[in-house]
Amino acid sequence: MNDQVEEIKKRIDVVDLISNYLTLKKAGVNYRAVCPFHNEKTPSLMISPEKQIWHCFGCSEGGDIITFIMKMENLEFPEALKMLADRAGVILKRRTQDEISQVQPDKKSRLFTVNAFAAKVFNKILITHPAGKIALEYLKKRKLTDLTIKEFMIGYGPSSRAMMQLLKKHGFSDQELQGAGNPDKFYKRIIFPIRDVMGNTIAFTGRVLDSNQEPKYLNTPETVIFHKSRVLYNLEKARGAIRTEKATVVVEGQMDVIASWQSGVKNVVATSGTALTPDHLQILYRYSPNIIFAFDSDTAGLTSAKKAYEMAISESFNVKMVTLGEFKDPGEMIAEDPKLWLEAVKNARSIIDWYFELALKNHPSGLEATDKKEIAKEVLPILKKIPDTIEQAHYVGLLAKKLAVSEQIIFDALTKVTPEKSKKQKEITQEKKPKISAQELLLSILFKNPVKIKEAGKALQAEDFQDTDLKMIYNYLLEWYNKNNQRTDIQLTEKELKESLRKDLNRQLQIKIDELILITNEQVDDDLMEDWQVVLEKVQSDKKEALKDYYSQEIKKAEISNDLERLKKLIKEFQDAISK
Repeated sequence: MNDQVEEIKKRIDVVDLISNYLTLKKAGVNYRAVCPFHNEKTPSLMISPEKQIWHCFGCSEGGDIITFIMKMENLEFPEALKMLADRAGVILKRRTQDEISQVQPDKKSRLFTVNAFAAKVFNKILITHPAGKIALEYLKKRKLTDLTIKEFMIGYGPSSRAMMQLLKKHGFSDQELQGAGNPDKFYKRIIFPIRDVMGNTIAFTGRVLDSNQEPKYLNTPETVIFHKSRVLYNLEKARGAIRTEKATVVVEGQMDVIASWQSGVKNVVATSGTALTPDHLQILYRYSPNIIFAFDSDTAGLTSAKKAYEMAISESFNVKMVTLGEFKDPGEMIAEDPKLWLEAVKNARSIIDWYFELALKNHPSGLEATDKKEIAKEVLPILKKIPDTIEQAHYVGLLAKKLAVSEQIIFDALTKVTPEKSKKQKEITQEKKPKISAQELLLSILFKNPVKIKEAGKALQAEDFQDTDLKMIYNYLLEWYNKNNQRTDIQLTEKELKESLRKDLNRQLQIKIDELILITNEQVDDDLMEDWQVVLEKVQSDKKEALKDYYSQEIKKAEISNDLERLKKLIKEFQDAISK
C-alpha cells in the first residue's frame, strides 16, 4: 500500500491538484492561496512544489495531496486514495486476506454498506412489489421516467416494518443499523437516497404520499457518515455539469432536483433536510463562484431565500435567481413544460437587481425624502455585503441615480452600515494565528543541520517532548545520528537525512517534518536558525516549567490527602529534576 501511495504522489503534482480548486499566486519558490478551510480574505495557505505539501498559516491545516482531497471532498483516507488513484491512473491492489485480517474493519464502510443495501431494497419494492404501486403511479404522474427513477435509485418504504428483519438477516447488527441512521424507520414514504461525492449512500429522505401523515419529509438524523450542514443532494452527479456550465443551480427539494436533471439542467443541487449553510457555500465555491437560486415562491420560500441570497453575497458568490412566475416551484414549472425551466435558468437575474425592484415597488414615482430613506434602509445592508469594491460601486451608482442623490452621499451612508456578524464570524475574527513552538523550531534546525543532533542529544531526551509525533521524530534523529556518525564515506548532510526519513518514517511523520520546515522557512529569521543555542535553551526552559507545573499539582494532591510519604518522595524527585 505504501508503494502505491508514493506512486500516486509522484504522478500528481500538489500545485496542479490544488489549482483545480483554488486560485494560486506565485510567492517565491512557493504558491499562496486563500484557504478554503477557514474564513479569510488574505491568502495564508502556502503550497510547496519542492516538498509537495501545503500548509495554512491561518488555521494550521496542512498535509499532502491525500490530506487535501480528504478535507476538500469530506472523504476518508481510502476514498481519497481511490479518487486520486483514478486520477493518476494507478490501479490499487487488493489486500490479501492476511492483510485484511490484521486491519480493523472500517466502521464507515460498513455503514455505507447498510445504507446501500437498504437503498436497493427500497428501489426494488417501488419497481416490482405491489406495495410500491401507488408510489410508482405518483412518480409517473410527476412525469419521471423509468431511467430517472433508476438513476436516482428512488424507492418506497412500505407500511410493514420488515426492513429491520431483512437487514439483520443479511448480517447487520443493531449497532450498525443505529450508526447508519436506522434506515428501517422509513415506511409509507417515497425514499430518496442521499449520497456523498464518492457515491456512497449516507442517508435518506422519505416523502409521504398521504397528506394526513406527519411529517411530510422525514430525514436520516446526524450520524458519523451524514452531516447535513455539509451535504448537498445530487452533488456527486452535478459536479461535472457545474464546472461545464460554470454555475450551480440550487433548489429546495429532491423532486425539484430530479425533475431539473431529467429536463436537461444537470448542474443542480439541493440541501438535505436543512437550510443552506456557510459550509454548503464553501463546498460549492470550489466548483464555481456563480450560483443561481430557484426557491419556492411562497412566503416561507421567500424568507429562506433572502437568508441564502445574503449569505452567498457575503461569501463572494455572483448571485442570481430564477423567476418562477405563476409557478410554485421548479417541479411545477417543469411539469408544465421543461422548456420553460430551461429558459428561466438561462435568463436568471441578478439578486441585487431583484432587491432594488423589491425596495422600489412601493414607491413608483415622486419619491419623498422619507421614501428615499426607507429605500436606502432596505438596500444599503445588501450593498454592504458585496465584497468586491467595483461591483459595490456599480450598485452605489445605480442607487444614487434611483434616489436622485450624489454617489458620495450613498458611499457616506454605506460606511455607517454595520453588518451584524454571525457567531462563527466572531469566533474567526478572534482567532490568533498559531506560532511555531520552541521544540518544533529545534527539530527544524536539526533537519537542516544534522551535525548538531549530537549536541542536542546531550541536553534533551525524546521523553522531554510532550507531543507524540515530535517525540517519535526526535527519537529517530538520535537513532539515525548514532547509527551514522562513525561512517567515513559520507558527510552528515540534510540530503542524507532526508533520504533516510523518506525510507524509514511513515507518511504522517514525513508530512509533519515537511510542514515544520515550511513553517520555519516562512516565519523564522535566518539569524535565529544560526543561533540555535538560544532555541535549545528555550526548550530546556520550557521543560523545567512543565516539570514545575506537574510537581506543583502532584504535591498539592499529596498535601490534601495527607500522604506524607508520597509528599516527601515528590519533593525529592522535583529537586533532582530541576537540578539536572
